[in-house]
Amino acid sequence: MPQSESNQLIQAEKLIEACKLDEALEILNDLVQLEGNNIQQKVSYQLRKGQILLWQAKYEEAIRLGKEIFKENQKLNKKLHSVDGLILVVRGLIVAEKLDDVLVIIEQAESILKSISQLSQNDLMQRKVHITVYRGWIYFQKGDIELAQKCMKWTIGLQKELGITPQIILAHITMAMIMNFAKSEFNLALEYIKKAMSLAVEIKNHFWIALSHLEFGNIYGDIGEFDLSIEHSTKSLIIFKKINSKKWIATLLNNIGYTKGIIGDYDLALEYLEQSLNLYEQVASMAIEGCLDSLIFVSLEKGDIVRAKQYFQRLEILYNQKKDRNIRLLYLYNKALISKLSSRIRDKAKAEELFKQVIEKEPFNFGITIQALIHLCDLLLMELRINSNIEVIDEINHYIAQLLIIAENSHSYLVLCETYILQSKLALLNLDMKAARRLLTKAQKIAESYGIRRLALKISNEHDELLKQLSLWDNLKESKAPLAERMKLARLNEQMEGMIKKRAIKIPKIPEETPVLLLIISEGGTPLFSQSFVEDQTFEDHLFGGFLSAINSFVGEMFSEGLDRAIFGEHTLIMISVSPFFMCYVFKGQSYSAQHRIKSFTNEIQSNKDVWDTFEKFYKLNMEIQLSDIPSLEPLIKEIFIDKTILLTE
Repeated sequence: MPQSESNQLIQAEKLIEACKLDEALEILNDLVQLEGNNIQQKVSYQLRKGQILLWQAKYEEAIRLGKEIFKENQKLNKKLHSVDGLILVVRGLIVAEKLDDVLVIIEQAESILKSISQLSQNDLMQRKVHITVYRGWIYFQKGDIELAQKCMKWTIGLQKELGITPQIILAHITMAMIMNFAKSEFNLALEYIKKAMSLAVEIKNHFWIALSHLEFGNIYGDIGEFDLSIEHSTKSLIIFKKINSKKWIATLLNNIGYTKGIIGDYDLALEYLEQSLNLYEQVASMAIEGCLDSLIFVSLEKGDIVRAKQYFQRLEILYNQKKDRNIRLLYLYNKALISKLSSRIRDKAKAEELFKQVIEKEPFNFGITIQALIHLCDLLLMELRINSNIEVIDEINHYIAQLLIIAENSHSYLVLCETYILQSKLALLNLDMKAARRLLTKAQKIAESYGIRRLALKISNEHDELLKQLSLWDNLKESKAPLAERMKLARLNEQMEGMIKKRAIKIPKIPEETPVLLLIISEGGTPLFSQSFVEDQTFEDHLFGGFLSAINSFVGEMFSEGLDRAIFGEHTLIMISVSPFFMCYVFKGQSYSAQHRIKSFTNEIQSNKDVWDTFEKFYKLNMEIQLSDIPSLEPLIKEIFIDKTILLTE
């Protein structure tokens, strides 16, 4: 390569690193046109140019360039470069969201690759990784999650062999999306996206750093961590503005605007969404109807019905132009929303009819179907408040049953947990306190298992408050209190409003619990170990004796009813069953941190073989353990329950 050409290439790379992609493209255009280029140099410059076009989401130009590379090299019988051209076409089609023919082109590229003789292992593997990761992306978009996951795991497994490549980073990002969108394994999703970010930072690639931030924003938004979602989305937006990628800028403006609408910052939300809409119109993106849907949602949240109707008219025009079934779904759903807000009874009846149509007749969409079911429940609750007809509860429960099935099938675990909370409150209307508590316990376990921490904390607090009100509910049951009084105490309106408005879960800062007693008993009810945190010996003896006298009936009730806590005056008890023991923790205060504290203690002693063997030995001998019998026990208890310095199990 001549020195001048080499200098130009170095300059282009520096411009790329500085996010000055338009200037880098000018240099690459000049390099492509140089006389005397051999075919390998020309293709190298063309592919670098194609990469920049894709970063800027100029997919039509990238597709044309890929086809040009393919045709030129087919004529010259340069099969490997022909494959490179097809791969660029595939990538362009993916960015353009034109997925129908992509697998056909991938198979064409694979066929040509197989026909090449004397191909080096390195050249073969590089193209195979490209093909596999993009094939996996198509599988993911078409809903074939297991095949998508298989492709991405295979690609990730080649990192040691290939080093850090964009395909390795894309595989990590796609795995994060699979774990987030398809499986709701939020903790795993965060692990994959952290790895993607680390790799992108290591090679100083701004595009992949921005894309990683974007996915961080999606994950945090899906678990209700809206501040973190906006923080990462904003970082991504800043980078994509430097790259001048209108499609990605529009996507991020929409994401940030929608999230700001959820947290109640309506004016700024509308500002972001209007900018997004303008950009989507410029790039002719299929996502424009989703942006209009967001604008209608935020306008209605703000109470600006006139503005919402204006956006709805634009959505209606779009539907009439395209006659697309998916746009029709958004059209019917938003028409129902606007009708629901009317003060006229006939409009509310029309809204109910439209929501049912969305659920029963239209092409199935998990997200919209879930929201339609939630709004149907809300309409029925309005009817219940007006006429106090207890039979309406049966109809609400019918839709709740559907909502639970769809939320679970779509891995929408945040919605699933919120629906269990709603079902718990309906159980309170029927004065079934045990069912209400059981549903809250179930909801919290699901939230915990999927890493939805804020929601788990909310549910735990809800359960604590219900325990404090049990005597009040018993009085309502005895006095046969009217339905309106029960609805008010159950705070049904508050729960329904939170589900409809998709509000951020606001949890007040809660002080940690005050430890009172740690007790380990056998399944037969015999005390094996106890540690009091109270200095008053008389009080300790009274508490200990009173607890043991009620333990057998309490254990039976807890585990037969699927409950996890009970209240004794001003004290709360958390119990974990670890055969052949019950781990019991008595404390004052809120339960959330207490639950994690006893869980951490249990995990620590189970993971230490010597400690666990000692517990089992004393259990078999029917003897009580003293701190002197297990020297490591006292500092562990101090760390977890007194100093509270050990990391709690999440």
